[in-house]
Amino acid sequence: MSKKYADEEVFQRDGFRCVYCGFDGRQFEGWAFLVVDHFKPKRLDQDGNTHELENLKTACCICNAMKGGSEWKDVGEARERLKLMWDQMRRYWEKNGLPLVSPEETQPGAISK
Repeated sequence: MSKKYADEEVFQRDGFRCVYCGFDGRQFEGWAFLVVDHFKPKRLDQDGNTHELENLKTACCICNAMKGGSEWKDVGEARERLKLMWDQMRRYWEKNGLPLVSPEETQPGAISK
């Protein structure tokens, strides 16, 4: 039976940053979006090894959702694949989302009334 690790142990080891995209969770507003990812998906767990510390990674909730149950050989490969997904999502946003936002709303700190 493997030890249960607290999320904070994983976050601290990884510098409170998403290991896939580098999202910064060192302040409350960022920390709230961090999760612990099972690099080797839990569904593949035959003997409890997916709960070992070396399999647990800090991820932002977006990378964690995009990664899902995907299997990659290492974090480097996952990082590359997720970067492609982020790039695809950005292109989609720039084409379909951004034109719907008024220029005033794209300013940093702008709040809609």
